[in-house]
Amino acid sequence: MKKIIKSLILLFIILFSIFIYSYTKFEQQKFLNEDTEIVIKKSETFRSLSSKINGINDLYLRIYLKKNPPLFNLQAGKYKLSKNSSIIDIIKSLRTPINETDIQITFLEGWNIYDIDDYLAKKGLIKEGEFIKSAENYDMNLAAAFPFLDYAKTFEGFLYPDTYNINPNNFSVSGLINRMLNNFNIKVYDKLLSKYSAKEILDIITLASIVEKEEKNPLNKPVVAGILKKRLKEGWMIGADITVCYPHKLTSEECKMVVSKYINEKSSYNTRTMVGLPETPIGNPSFSTINSTINSEETPYYFYLHSKDGNIYYSKDNEGHEINKQKYLK
Repeated sequence: MKKIIKSLILLFIILFSIFIYSYTKFEQQKFLNEDTEIVIKKSETFRSLSSKINGINDLYLRIYLKKNPPLFNLQAGKYKLSKNSSIIDIIKSLRTPINETDIQITFLEGWNIYDIDDYLAKKGLIKEGEFIKSAENYDMNLAAAFPFLDYAKTFEGFLYPDTYNINPNNFSVSGLINRMLNNFNIKVYDKLLSKYSAKEILDIITLASIVEKEEKNPLNKPVVAGILKKRLKEGWMIGADITVCYPHKLTSEECKMVVSKYINEKSSYNTRTMVGLPETPIGNPSFSTINSTINSEETPYYFYLHSKDGNIYYSKDNEGHEINKQKYLK
């Protein structure tokens, strides 16, 4: 009889351990292979998610909701859920339904606050300069809600590039900025940056904002980030042309036309004439670029350049860099 009891206890322990392991995996699991819209009906609760989203276990969902009761009421309506969302992300996405009169606005990776302002003004959503003013002179109460902003001077770098649904009849710049910061908090800070100090985060985002503009090919970004990190560490100037325009409050397109005009100008942004990072980020980088900046690739290279057809060429020293200039820029 004792052997049977011991066996049953052992079996219970094994089964319980398997259950705990499976539940832990559930909390970390990524759902949705693509951005998805779901509809919540008036009588439905958070538990209805198990029937709407493939892979969500009903028992595990009930346990999760018991442990982590949402601090808001679920409203009937249509909701947009992002690809590869965890159960935590999904619950957060259910705060506000999509308004049927909403329109979509898309901010591209690498855009700065001047690009965003120009885009919103052309859409007729703001007066020119309105977004810039709010992003540069940010609300301290809003900043206090996001720990990654403790060292930031503006919101530049933390306004997550993405597609947003907005209601043109109920649009406000402060509301949009809050959503963009919250999006950064969920998609970047929680997943990549929470272990770093606010000063380290600012440095990472500032460097990533340069990498975003310097290299478009995702495969090359870790190498470029590694080169720039090495130059910083060894006291070299970064030497990134793309940094020269920022003090002049130019959009990305405007900058392309006048880089040569400002290339030797001394400023707190021009990494061609100063050692160290620019005073603030120079744009808003993507998750991929921030990840590449954190997990950069070590190489023997110190230099790189892009040929006229957009290909990148690396070199170990200035002599090799000059040879590449003769080969690919003439």
